[in-house]
Amino acid sequence: MTSTLNSRSQIALLRPPRERAPMSIHKRRVLESHSFVTSAAWGLFHSVHRSSSASSKRAHRRFRSDLDVDSPCEDGDDTYHDRPQFTLKSVRRSSLSRCRRMLRCTKEATGQKSSHHYYTDAEPKRWDINSLISSYLSFSHRTSYFLLFLLFSLVYYANILVFAFVYWGFSAYYPECVTSAGVEIGSGENSDLFGDSFVLSWTTFSTVGYGSVYPSTGANSDEALPRKCMIVGVIGSFEAFVGVLYAGFCTAVLFGKVIRSQSQAQVYFSDPLVIRYGKQELLSDKTSNNLDVESQDVELGETLTSIEESRVIGQNKNDVNITCPVLEFRLVNRLHDVEEGEIVEAQLDCVAIFDQSRIISTDSSFYSGECGINGLGTFTQSTNNGHTDNYPEAANASNGNDSNNQQPTAIFHSHNSKQNRAITKLTLESNEHPYFRRVWFGRHILDENSPLLSELARTKIKQNGGYWPAELNNHFSIRDNLHFRHVLVCFSGTSNANATSVYAQKVYDLIDVNVGYRFVPMNYHAETGELKTDSYLLNAISEQRGGGAEPFL
Repeated sequence: MTSTLNSRSQIALLRPPRERAPMSIHKRRVLESHSFVTSAAWGLFHSVHRSSSASSKRAHRRFRSDLDVDSPCEDGDDTYHDRPQFTLKSVRRSSLSRCRRMLRCTKEATGQKSSHHYYTDAEPKRWDINSLISSYLSFSHRTSYFLLFLLFSLVYYANILVFAFVYWGFSAYYPECVTSAGVEIGSGENSDLFGDSFVLSWTTFSTVGYGSVYPSTGANSDEALPRKCMIVGVIGSFEAFVGVLYAGFCTAVLFGKVIRSQSQAQVYFSDPLVIRYGKQELLSDKTSNNLDVESQDVELGETLTSIEESRVIGQNKNDVNITCPVLEFRLVNRLHDVEEGEIVEAQLDCVAIFDQSRIISTDSSFYSGECGINGLGTFTQSTNNGHTDNYPEAANASNGNDSNNQQPTAIFHSHNSKQNRAITKLTLESNEHPYFRRVWFGRHILDENSPLLSELARTKIKQNGGYWPAELNNHFSIRDNLHFRHVLVCFSGTSNANATSVYAQKVYDLIDVNVGYRFVPMNYHAETGELKTDSYLLNAISEQRGGGAEPFL
């Protein structure tokens, strides 16, 4: 099943029952293999890998046992894999091909106005070499290593061919100026004029100089050479100079790309956003004293309210003091099973982007924004200071936001829409983590201070004493009261492997929101007793406790 909005598509895939529980990647490959040969091969590899690395795993587990604070039971009664699970994937469709996008970037770099949204203070030069180099460097940082090496090779051979044609044209009129195997170029029995010119070009450009083809000089010629033969030496010296510069330029670009790759955080963000709501789903967040990152159902012998007690959420007249819904996303550390793969001093910053018409100004002050736009809207965002997050992945995470702070809403001009957009900061329950290793949840409470809700919903929550209204406690009302364009999540921290600052970001759209679902647990215990994380389940979701999930389109 798919759903589409603003060139964004979300694909929902029903997970097979045998693949719902967390497992090792080798065991998952065995289940996913449809061929008898590949399934047997992966099974054999899994058995050999498990037996050969058992001792090293035990030593590695003892080394990191003091750091593991994950709960042995992630979801209480292990009923999460009995419920239907879905894997959600986000796909962005583009109407521009790669060549057209590169052409548009080149036009913008050279000063050509490709759209009416392009602004400049002064008319730039048509061919600005600085802009071209900056555009190329930006492209090299964003592209893959394979495409970068391919581009290096194309430019390398293009330079060689250009100089080869120059040598070929000059040697056609003055063959005595170039010597090939001791004779004039092209005069040998099996010699080819262009082939010899190409050899002279690439040996000069790469500064290899085998000596088979070289410019003629007076010392190796019986007759006096014309003065025009000096042109070959000038061309060759200039080509060697270009070759040295090109080699250094490629080295610098590759070095910069490697440094930038190290600055990218090795984390995966979940594609879907989920909204959990209702007393039965959120009751464990208030009653559990040691809730782990996967929001387990039962902890320390405390039993949740029976699901059959109120199957239809919001229809029970006794549903008072309903906790506000929670919007969630999660991210996983790719190096969770690697020694020193942790990210220290990790931080999450989340902002929402929405239409300017959705802003309800709560401040009488105004300022002059970009492009002559005036206006300032503010939201008072508060957090539950009395609530303590005892999640294993966020046990020591602190709330870096003050409940009394007011987050200003900045107005900016969107390049793909005629309507102005606004941006405001979202408050997360725990936006800092001192030692991020496995799974981390980002949670934003949809209360009266949340800018993601409509004005009507915030007013009703405030009138209800800060609790969620019962008439809005269904997926239809929650979906209708969500008003935002994008949610931008920025992750930053310091890699424990190379002590460099790392960062990552993820953009969510309204199409990525799924109301009434919860994430499937990712942590599990291997046969050796070691705590592992199944990254394959990052985008896996299941219906929340008590039901009430919206259907997929």
